[in-house]
Amino acid sequence: MISVIKKLNLLLTKREKNFLGLLFIFSILVSFLETFSISLVMVFASIATNFDIIYTNKYYNFLYNILGCTSCPNFVVLFGVLLILFYIFRAFIITIFTYASNRFSYGRFRHFAVKFFNNYLNFEYKEFTSKNSSKLSKVIISDSSDLTQIIDAILQIFSEGLNVAFIYFALLFVHFKLTLVLSCLLIIKIIFIAKFFSKRIKKAGKERHESSVNVSKTFADSFWNFKIIKLFNTQKIVNKKFDKNCSNLVRVNTLNAILQTFPRLILETVGFSSLIAVIVYVVYMYHNATAIIPLVSMYAFAFYRFLPAINKILASYNRLVFFRHTLDSVNEYLFIEQENLSENKITFNKNIKLNNLSFEYNTKSKILNNINLEINKNEKVAFVGESGAGKSTIADIIMGLYKPVSGSIFIDGQLLDSTNIKSWRQKIGYIPQNIYLFDGTVADNVVFGREYNENKIIDVLQKANIYNFLLTKEGVNTLVGDGGILLSGGQKQRIAIARALYSDPEILILDEATSALDNQTEEAIMHEIYNLNTNKTLIIIAHRLTTVEGCDKIYKIESSNINLVKDLDKFYLPNKNEYFI
Repeated sequence: MISVIKKLNLLLTKREKNFLGLLFIFSILVSFLETFSISLVMVFASIATNFDIIYTNKYYNFLYNILGCTSCPNFVVLFGVLLILFYIFRAFIITIFTYASNRFSYGRFRHFAVKFFNNYLNFEYKEFTSKNSSKLSKVIISDSSDLTQIIDAILQIFSEGLNVAFIYFALLFVHFKLTLVLSCLLIIKIIFIAKFFSKRIKKAGKERHESSVNVSKTFADSFWNFKIIKLFNTQKIVNKKFDKNCSNLVRVNTLNAILQTFPRLILETVGFSSLIAVIVYVVYMYHNATAIIPLVSMYAFAFYRFLPAINKILASYNRLVFFRHTLDSVNEYLFIEQENLSENKITFNKNIKLNNLSFEYNTKSKILNNINLEINKNEKVAFVGESGAGKSTIADIIMGLYKPVSGSIFIDGQLLDSTNIKSWRQKIGYIPQNIYLFDGTVADNVVFGREYNENKIIDVLQKANIYNFLLTKEGVNTLVGDGGILLSGGQKQRIAIARALYSDPEILILDEATSALDNQTEEAIMHEIYNLNTNKTLIIIAHRLTTVEGCDKIYKIESSNINLVKDLDKFYLPNKNEYFI
């Protein structure tokens, strides 16, 4: 319990902690009202069954005179009306508290989801590439929801714990011995419940976490490999795997529901059985239960509130046990390295220099080793080489996505670092080989959250040589489908090119951006790109020479080194209409 609170404390803001403190104070008032309402039941039952007590008890007699009553029935009626009004007031206060506590606990879903999503967006790019998307999705969406369950459980334990304590002390005051006897019976049952059920619930919680991740992962894997599944006819195998994971999830959730129900049933059975046993004993021994009706009324009412309170405490504790693995998962997630970027500006008027730059994904082998390179402003530069040689990696380093393990990057002589990378990235338009378009219109995908300008959208779509095609559909409002599924690979890449051009970048990086296009379309697009404003610097990664032959310099990356290509004829393949690298 303490470890859970400590871990949760790291996730809450100061304002949230203050509000939580106010809720705890409010719960004390609610607990006092709950206990006072139970005590009033015994008072009312005592007066209603024995009018003489109004004159013999100084407190009742004082209240009788204050209210100006003229007869005992009149006093009972008036007292009953006041009691009803008190219960209405009590219900109003408890409703406010219930709303506030639930609004706070379940409102944390938004806080946690936004916080975790923001952390995800600020991952170091190298960290992002090493993470499983299904696990990240679970943390941001599912675990955020689970954390609200933990907060709600803590609030329940505290508020219901106060209720139990207040009611218990009231019962001790009313009848010390009877309360102790009933307490012993309940404590034995509570210890049995806590020991017997908690371990099983904890195990079920761990299994639920694993099953939930597996369900998300199986779906994500099938979504991105849908065409392959169709081609290989593996629907039954994939569905069987998904069904197995879902079955495990159903099993552990069902087991948890059953384990959560048993404590309430056991407590209610033991509690009310004990109370009935007391009444039976009194009737058997004295053949008259009139004397203990007020006492029994209070105990019955107390148990009516007392037992559910204990059950909520146990259920909330079991929820903490069930969801505690979520906190471990979230805390592990929060320790993932974040980008901490400043807003310093950087200018690009002369050149980009890579000085003795090295990079590696792991300590076993270097992808790039002591690279020295200069790219001048407005120059058109290409990187070629075999797959895995490091072409895309060097582009990612230039964009400031990867940090070199050694060496430096200078822009006009200014060191590129965390203080100015954000400004530097804003100067870059990037066109990747693998395009993902979100479910929306072409215009939405081109703008991608930036300021909407339809004339500019049309202009960049024309430069990407796709606008005429879109005119046969719904123009810029043509829907692309989830992942761009309604478009061909070439059409998706042309939209990606338009998206990169939309911000009028100073530097345009094409990473195999035209690989899915036919020769004629590629030639048209590259012609547009090469003839862009003279203040654009081009960095192109490609295999086909037709893509890069218009560049001022072509560098080949090989064996972790980089060399300027001076003789392009060696890349010519006879009997082919294209050049390949």
